[in-house]
This record gives sequence, C-alpha cells and structure tokens, in this order.
Amino acid sequence: MRMKEDAMKNGQLKPGYNVQVGNENTFAIGYDIFADAADMRTLPVHIDNVQKRLEHTFEMVIADAGYGSEENYEYLERNGSVALVKYGSYHQQRKKSFKKKLFNSENWDYDSEQKAYTCPAGNRVPYVKTVTKETKNGYTHTIDIYQCHSCEGCPLREKCSKAKEGRTVQRNEKWLAQKKQVNERLDDDENKKIMKRRSVECETVFGQIKGNQHFRRFYLRSTEKVTVEIALLLLGYNIKNLMRKEQEKKAA
Repeated sequence: MRMKEDAMKNGQLKPGYNVQVGNENTFAIGYDIFADAADMRTLPVHIDNVQKRLEHTFEMVIADAGYGSEENYEYLERNGSVALVKYGSYHQQRKKSFKKKLFNSENWDYDSEQKAYTCPAGNRVPYVKTVTKETKNGYTHTIDIYQCHSCEGCPLREKCSKAKEGRTVQRNEKWLAQKKQVNERLDDDENKKIMKRRSVECETVFGQIKGNQHFRRFYLRSTEKVTVEIALLLLGYNIKNLMRKEQEKKAA
C-alpha cells in the first residue's frame, strides 16, 4: 500500500494493513483488518462482521466520503440502515465554481423523455447504448452511453473533447438518484450535527493510538496476529475512555 509516510516522495509501495474501526459514543465497538488499500471496498464486510458480533443491526451508518459508492449505498439500504455517507465529489459539486464548468456533463440540460443531453454548443447528445461494469467485489453497474454526432467542425470541440469519435457521456440513473438522496439527507440540520460528531468520535480513536500513544507500526505480521494486536490496543483505548468518563462524572 502507499503510506502517508513517504520519505522518498515517490509513492513507493510498502507492506501494510487497512484497519477499519466502528465507533459509537466515542467507544470502539468493532474492528477488522483488510489487505485492501481502498476503504470503499471494506464497508459491507466490516458492517456485516460487527453486526454479527453484536447481534444488532445499525439503524444509521455514518462514514466519510471515502466510503460513498453506488454499491455501498445499495448495501446499506438492503441492510435497513440510513446512510449518512458523503460521496467523493460531494463538496466539489456544491460549490458555485462547479456549476460554471460548462463542459462538465452534469451541468448540461437533460431531456429524460427523449433521452438526450444538450451540449454547450447547443448540439444534441443522444443515447446510444447501455453497458454494465463489474467492481472487484462483483457488483454490477448499469451505465447509459450518450454520444454527440455533431462534434465535427464544432468551435468548442477542443475544450469539450479530444476523442476522435466526438464527445461521449456516461449516465448512471441509480447513482444520480443516490447522490440526490444523500444531498437531501445531509441538508437536514439534525443530520449536520451528527456528521460533525462523526469526525470527533471516529478520528479520536486513531488520534489517541497513533498520536498520543505513538503506535504507528504493527510489531507482528500476518492478518491473524495483527488482528490480535489491534484488539488489545482498542481494548486499552476503551478502558482508558471509560475511566475518563467516570472521572468526569465524579468531577461534575
């Protein structure tokens, strides 16, 4: 995996483990070790494992944008969990500057009845076919392809597309509907407060272990041994957290 600590600044790969930790009310309630650098692909397995251990289904799952994907949103819906999970371009798409990007197809007029976009030059970009793509987890995306047939001689072509066959646009109806739902949820005032708490509760665990306890490398090797190592660390973290809360009660 590529680590944050990159002394040679060349993106070198190093052996490592992806640690996923679930939190509730500042306590670590579950953990899993993955040999996969992408957080996005770990969420369904991690949630399933923690729910089985606790014999409990989560009413709501809060996570950062690294976990936002069509696959994960669909998984959480099947799980019966409300997803408070941003997607990768969430903040970017809400900026005024994003709306001014004329050649981003998400800002083009779309006719759902005719199944066609209208490009900045006023040309029609019609639907041509539907394709499916499969993720590493075996999840299948359904994507509609649209292509402009009026790019030849268009004065905006150089700014719009360098493809020989002209501008092509991909549209995923399910993904667009999911992003709309995420935006509506995250605009809710109560959910905004929950998201603010997420950063404090989740990042505190790693901040305490990596920052305050200076534990930045595993001493053991193999997933089985590293799992025991992180379990002991989180057990210690929870005990310390419990003692802190008890002291705060006495002080109050």
